[in-house]
Amino acid sequence: MKSLVDNQVTSIQLVKPDIAKKYYELSADGNIFASIDLIRGYGSLARIEVPQGSFTIKRLGFFMPYITLRKEKSDADFAKIYLDLNSKCIFKIDNVTCNFKLLNSWKNQWGWVNENNKPIVKYMLTTFGQVRGDLEFSKDFSYIDHLELLAAVGAYFLLQLEDEVNQNVK
Repeated sequence: MKSLVDNQVTSIQLVKPDIAKKYYELSADGNIFASIDLIRGYGSLARIEVPQGSFTIKRLGFFMPYITLRKEKSDADFAKIYLDLNSKCIFKIDNVTCNFKLLNSWKNQWGWVNENNKPIVKYMLTTFGQVRGDLEFSKDFSYIDHLELLAAVGAYFLLQLEDEVNQNVK
């Protein structure tokens, strides 16, 4: 795994290397910056690997839903991501409070924004072959140590959303 900051990358792709597997990579120019392995089962479990290590992510709760993020093989939460009443995800990472939201409905763009609504990571989704979308990172937030993790969590949200839509269409 490569670090976004060390490679000074501001644009990467969300790629599904094998069409038959629920495994995705955030990559650019042959470098992998994060991977997401959708395990399924109770709570929409997934495994995220980033340069800082491996994490599990699981969605819990019904009336007050939240997502737990744990270092792999740990019982302690690394972070909890809450969904508030306005359907906004709130995630505090490296002393930055982030919100995940729809940025442009016409162009199907989502993103993590800071408290001042400034984009940190922007997702421009496609479903063209193995490439599922492009991600752009703001240089203003390159100091965030867990930028790859933030990007992977957002991709997890979008992959879950895509899966839920596809199941409702059947």
